[in-house]
Amino acid sequence: MTNEYPSGVRPGQHPFRAVLWDIDGTLLLSEDMHFRALRHALATEGVEVPDEFHHEIVGRAAKVVYEKCRQTFGLSMSFDQWRQLKYSYYTAHAAEIAVRPGALEVWRMFEQSGLRQALVSNSDRIVVNANIRVLGLETPGFISVSINDVVWGKPDPEPYERAATLLGLKPQQCIAIEDSPTGAQAALAAGTHIIAWPEDRVLEFPPGIQPITALEPAVQDLLRSAA
Repeated sequence: MTNEYPSGVRPGQHPFRAVLWDIDGTLLLSEDMHFRALRHALATEGVEVPDEFHHEIVGRAAKVVYEKCRQTFGLSMSFDQWRQLKYSYYTAHAAEIAVRPGALEVWRMFEQSGLRQALVSNSDRIVVNANIRVLGLETPGFISVSINDVVWGKPDPEPYERAATLLGLKPQQCIAIEDSPTGAQAALAAGTHIIAWPEDRVLEFPPGIQPITALEPAVQDLLRSAA
């Protein structure tokens, strides 16, 4: 008899009721676009941003990234001017962003398995909405948390706690999928079960978190082992 659940495990056989996804670098290969947008904004003040600067800001909230740019490059523009330049570029070019291979396949696997899903991002709402359109996930009642929906962004646990609350669940009932140490730290602090799936293999994750290379097998193993 064919198992109707793609993971091979019925929802009631494991403790998880929802999956909370990071977006940038996890569902979408958008980190490069964020960096392009950053370079566009800083170029208006004649600043050339080196490639290695990306590793210092990946997964960080906009205010943190702006402060890092201001301290590193001596920016004179305000935060509002900076993010207007950055987000205008990002949203204008969002259609160029590719979905991360394997991500939506696992999204559909969770969907078919009866698990609810939501997005948890450190980006502003304008960027999150653009990303949702790229992913084709615009549906009534869809839950997403942006940096504008919380007081504290990642690595604080608040974004993940907020998403779980909106789903009517506890963080411990949720799986979080992240690509950055910043996001993984937030998910871990909230009490979710964290799957670290980095696009950038040089990133260092908090102790106890072992990054994976292939998402679908890791998810299937998790659900079976938790059953």
